Amino acid sequence: MSNRTTTATLIARQDGLITRKQARDLDLSDQVIRGFRQRGEWLTLLPWVFRAVEARPTADQRIRAASLWAGEPSCVSGIAAAAWWRMIDEPPLAVQLTVPRNRGLRPVPGIQIHRRYVQPEDRVFVRGICVTGLALTALHAAVDLGPAGPAVLDRALQKRVGIADVRAAQYRNLGCHGSMAAGKLLIAAADHAAAASERVFIALLKKAGIGGWQVNKTVRLGQLSREIDFLFSRHRIAIEIDGWAWHHTPSRFQRDRTKQNALVRNGWAVYRFTWFDLTQRPDAVIAEVRLALAAAA
Repeated sequence: MSNRTTTATLIARQDGLITRKQARDLDLSDQVIRGFRQRGEWLTLLPWVFRAVEARPTADQRIRAASLWAGEPSCVSGIAAAAWWRMIDEPPLAVQLTVPRNRGLRPVPGIQIHRRYVQPEDRVFVRGICVTGLALTALHAAVDLGPAGPAVLDRALQKRVGIADVRAAQYRNLGCHGSMAAGKLLIAAADHAAAASERVFIALLKKAGIGGWQVNKTVRLGQLSREIDFLFSRHRIAIEIDGWAWHHTPSRFQRDRTKQNALVRNGWAVYRFTWFDLTQRPDAVIAEVRLALAAAA
């Protein structure tokens, strides 16, 4: 196989990218590399990272270019790592890299650098580049994404990583960028009782001046007795607060739906709000409660 064919194969495998070091490793001389650049066949994307002119710019290409530029043991982290893991659809405007403190890299436009050592347990190669591991990525991306972050962490905990793994990654990286905020988020995620969600909802009701409700009240539903999160007894309105979705085991899910069906059969209107409703769209929650009370009245 010729050098040109091998080079083309590598470029195709790397989203249209190649570095000067990789080209040299393929026995391309500096003169040949210079020729590619002078003819416009290779465009400089980052220092000594080139893009083949026919390769279409993509979000993956930007992330891979940053990784190739930084080299090992640097790793893609934060929101960029979440995008690489396909946790989120929208990639960040700037690619975040975590690099050892002794690396002499200087920030360039489109790249954010955090200097610290990432434990081997928290580094992994995914599609050819080094990124933070799934657990650490889920936690730190959730912090960096702000209000949208808890939903990202919740989805990861539901389908892709265990809470014990996320907690272990947090302990291994105490003191790093965003560590304190990550710890608070993890505490919220680990609140198995719905108490945290209920406290938030109570605060919203009080702030809105809405009264007449009871919390954690047991009602009789035919042959069943069930505890309801919030009741407006006079209006026969029941409100259930769902915490983080990853806590909802199949048996818990089934019990909640059985209870909801029993409430409806007995003439109750049932409304459900999630943790994300309460924290990200509280005004909409209160508006819906007001509409429900008005309709019942």
